[in-house]
Amino acid sequence: METHKSLLLVLLSTSHGMNHIYQLLIPIIIPKIVDEYQLSIISAAILISVFSLSYSLFQLPSGFLSKILGRKNVILLGFAVTSVSFLAVGFTNDMMLFTVLFFLAGFGGSTYHPNGMPLLSEFYEENRGQAAGFHQTGGSLGAIIAPLVIGPLAVFFNWRFAIIILSILGIVFSICLLFLLKEPRQQVLEKNPTSEINRSKKSGFKTYGPSLVLIAATMTQSLGIRGVDSFAILYFQMGRGITNLIEATFLFSTLKIAGLFSGPLCGRLSDVFGRKKTVAVLVVFEGVSLYLLTIVPTNILIAPCLIFGFSTFGLLGTIDAFLADITPWEYMTAVFGLHFTLSFFNQVIITPIFGLIVDYSKSFDLGFVVLSAIAFSGLPILYKVKTKRESIS
Repeated sequence: METHKSLLLVLLSTSHGMNHIYQLLIPIIIPKIVDEYQLSIISAAILISVFSLSYSLFQLPSGFLSKILGRKNVILLGFAVTSVSFLAVGFTNDMMLFTVLFFLAGFGGSTYHPNGMPLLSEFYEENRGQAAGFHQTGGSLGAIIAPLVIGPLAVFFNWRFAIIILSILGIVFSICLLFLLKEPRQQVLEKNPTSEINRSKKSGFKTYGPSLVLIAATMTQSLGIRGVDSFAILYFQMGRGITNLIEATFLFSTLKIAGLFSGPLCGRLSDVFGRKKTVAVLVVFEGVSLYLLTIVPTNILIAPCLIFGFSTFGLLGTIDAFLADITPWEYMTAVFGLHFTLSFFNQVIITPIFGLIVDYSKSFDLGFVVLSAIAFSGLPILYKVKTKRESIS
């Protein structure tokens, strides 16, 4: 059993990393597309939003689809759709076809999060925060690899070559998952056959209300992540004068590198000191680092990037564990689907708004200041989240 759990954690963490690579692929190559097709910032924002729209809207249906096909099959389907869609992008020059393929790629990407984390949570009821942290490290590693690989490929070859290589890698990885990833749900029920029956007796807002409050509290925090992911490279190049794409993508990777250790560390801290306290502290760090991005000199810009990466990846893993703690098993797929739908839909909202702010103010700074203020606004809502211990008392 322990060997199976370890393999499951490795496979899901790697899947999480691949999902993050695809999620960041368009923002990384968008400067090349902007240059090739002479697009405005708002036009680039719309292209990014097309992927984000389907990526967010299909999170909830993807969760429900797993009840029919199984979580493993839905995850496999998603990787196949994303890989093939991006592969087709590499062979087309039509802007309208770009938008259709980006939309399809986003649909494929939507299948992982509402199925991956619940799959992991079923096996890690103890030390769930630390397990979620390691899972988040996989996502962080993918987010680091993405700019370090895609940037040089786009510069030394071209952006189409980069997207084709990443697509082929995804197809190969899907085949690996087909043979190695196992569906553990039946094993969990056999281990504790009465757990689902007992939990299913619970219903009403008192049961799933805390989950909805937590989702509402963390929506504001995720706006910062989505805004930075969409515009960081453009900001480094156009706002900070780092014209070399390789340098800009390297700096972008520092936004993610702290997540290699912040996920497990913050997850473990939340196991010891509580999820709510850990989340609150990390939100403060995120908000401060967003503001620092606008005021520190370019030669030390790496400092707020590292702080932002530490806080955001620590938040992502801790929030996942927090949500799994307070959500009954039978609601978990639906609740995680809703959580990720709203979280990623934030990118659909913030990307065009941020683009408009940049186009009309002729500066990226105002956009990051707004994101900083929004990050703090979720703290009063977070205070209202009732944990199991608080509910009993």
